[in-house]
Amino acid sequence: MTRPHSIAMISAGYPPFMSGGIDVQTFDLAHVLSSEGVNVTVFCGGAEAPTLIHEGENLKILRMPMADIPPRVVWFQLQNLETLKRTLPNYDLIHTQHSSGSIYGFLKEKIGKPWVVSFHDHQLRRLAIIFDVKPWNLSLGDLAFYTFGCPIFEFLTRMELKWADHYIACGESGLRDYVNFSKMDPAKTTLIPNGINLEKIRCILRSFKECENPAEKDDFVIFTCGRLYASKGIQYLVKAMPYVLEHFKNVRLKIFGKGPLRSYFQSLISSLNLEKSVTLEGHVPYNHLIYEMSKSDVTVFPSMIEVGASLAVMEAMACHKVVVAFRYPFSMEVVRHLKTGYLVPPKNVNALAKAICDLIDDETLRKKLGENAYHNIVTNHDYKDIVKKYLEVYSNVLSM
Repeated sequence: MTRPHSIAMISAGYPPFMSGGIDVQTFDLAHVLSSEGVNVTVFCGGAEAPTLIHEGENLKILRMPMADIPPRVVWFQLQNLETLKRTLPNYDLIHTQHSSGSIYGFLKEKIGKPWVVSFHDHQLRRLAIIFDVKPWNLSLGDLAFYTFGCPIFEFLTRMELKWADHYIACGESGLRDYVNFSKMDPAKTTLIPNGINLEKIRCILRSFKECENPAEKDDFVIFTCGRLYASKGIQYLVKAMPYVLEHFKNVRLKIFGKGPLRSYFQSLISSLNLEKSVTLEGHVPYNHLIYEMSKSDVTVFPSMIEVGASLAVMEAMACHKVVVAFRYPFSMEVVRHLKTGYLVPPKNVNALAKAICDLIDDETLRKKLGENAYHNIVTNHDYKDIVKKYLEVYSNVLSM
């Protein structure tokens, strides 16, 4: 098989700029590939003019302009069309994250390099969110993204499905959606689940451990994180807190993230008299977020849509933490009820509160599920193993 010497990886977001789940996955894949001796250049946003950064022996980051207004992935491609046309011919293979590199469909015939696309959650799932939550839980940005954005992303998807040489589905539920809704060809598709760079997580935790002050911890801490959008379901977790506090007094919920619904959450917290028990921690650097996750007692991720198995869920599991999540197909890809975590019916506030109370009340169960979760990540989602599947896809595409 022909192993690629150089790969151009295109993702509009790349830490610390944006830093959503797709962006962190790009970061991890790029680093692990480069450690395997593959020369990787990541094309991403975050600079006023094209700026090349050397991030390792085999890893370069080319930061380029990107307008900070939705749909960012579209502006990113249009603003940098000339840079992409000039630079991409220098690589053996192009790997784009849907929909950050769809424009390569117009360039592929001229440039002639093979093209692999990673597909995540389907845009119709995002559109369904506006019918799945209360209207006052939606920001204007949500409505614009889910309605006006849908035909744009559908067009970009069709470009990728038409011109790409191979597709990578990042989760079983996402694969089913693309096959059913967009007629994705299973013969051109490889399922590669999302992964965790376990060595990165361990390094982060070791660095904080060395300067940690072992102070006495009085409160039981519940952790959640995510962009403050309706689709993350954090409103259900906040509404569950009064029920939890009826049974357990010294419980604190920390919410990490930023977004358009911050003022709504602040009002919700105030209306439920939760100011002393629920805090909006805002955006923090990634390393600090992982540390806060590791210090918590229970992690809760009530999201209603994710890109395959949620990266945040898997990061918590990699920190030996028990996870509570809604019982959606994407959650069930990595969380097995009372085996590697705790699943509850979607949007059910009472069930969510009961799950948290059960775990507060049973330390043995918390630790057991946390350890099972960690071993699930080690066995099935460690990037040092997953990267072999990517290299196999690249080799097959280059050999076509």
